[in-house]
Amino acid sequence: MRVVKRLERYLSAAFSLGRIKSMSKDAKREIAELRAELSAISQYKQELERMSAWMQRHEALADDLVSTFRREAEVLRRIGQSDTALLLRMFSDLSRRIDGDESGRPEAKPIRPTGLPSSQGFEMFKDAFYHRFENQWRGASEEISQRLKVYLPDVEAAWVRTGHKPMFDIGCGRGEWLGLLREHGIEGTGFDTNAVQIEEGQAAGLDLRLGDALEALAQAKDCSLSVISAHHLIEHLPFESVAWLTREAGRVLAPGGLLLFETPNTRNVLVGATTFYTDPTHLKPMPEQVMHVLLETAGFYPVEIRHINPHERLGEFLDRPDFDNELAQLMFGAQDLAILGIKPKDT
Repeated sequence: MRVVKRLERYLSAAFSLGRIKSMSKDAKREIAELRAELSAISQYKQELERMSAWMQRHEALADDLVSTFRREAEVLRRIGQSDTALLLRMFSDLSRRIDGDESGRPEAKPIRPTGLPSSQGFEMFKDAFYHRFENQWRGASEEISQRLKVYLPDVEAAWVRTGHKPMFDIGCGRGEWLGLLREHGIEGTGFDTNAVQIEEGQAAGLDLRLGDALEALAQAKDCSLSVISAHHLIEHLPFESVAWLTREAGRVLAPGGLLLFETPNTRNVLVGATTFYTDPTHLKPMPEQVMHVLLETAGFYPVEIRHINPHERLGEFLDRPDFDNELAQLMFGAQDLAILGIKPKDT
């Protein structure tokens, strides 16, 4: 009887543990869903604030837009649809009105190399699109900051070697990287051409500047920086721009300074065949062979290539006895490349 009762207790404990694990899994899923909803609400609030600021500068148009919004919102509520779609449609209309008169008719504008008219409103529309795109698909700021911690030892070492000189972050976006560095006592300046993302980082107190980073780099003094970083930027640029940036970094970095690039690893089959093309502003991959030779040609030594950020399911497929390990690495291995070059102290 004792054995039976003990067995009953063991079985009861096992079932209880199973229920706890199931409840924990459900709770984690609900927390993830709540985080996604909070992120969407935050984006919605930011868009409202930006539209409100513009409307304050254009009161007459604002009155017309508010009246239109109220009328259409009432219709949407009656048919059970969300106001978010209406807000985005109005934002698109607003960007067109900025380009022309209040009726939305576009004025004559200079033609850009793409063949499209150059206009402030369309640039604002593109910035808003890319900001929303990154918020939805790149990941939350906390997640990005966690991934970037891998570079802290390299940056801190370069900062010390160069006597605590400042650093540049090119294509800084929302500023997660600069925020992380500030937490560790390293100050830097970020450059980006996306006004919407710059505003978000500036609101957090970061030194983010709207403008062409390559122009800022060209104006920087010789041997004046400790680190130049560019996370997921070079795949957006023509190779000539990447080559110019790399060569110019060799002039601007102090001896012992660090040049750091991060870019998608298209040797990963899933990245090369699918996710690289999710971003419509990607021009072409920058493979490790090209970047290694480029940094060496610019005089950086040593140059190191790191394969980072494997897919979350890599371990699952490596543990499968019926699945080839090399194939698992090709499919679920490193999704990103890190290219690090140091300016030798004897230059």
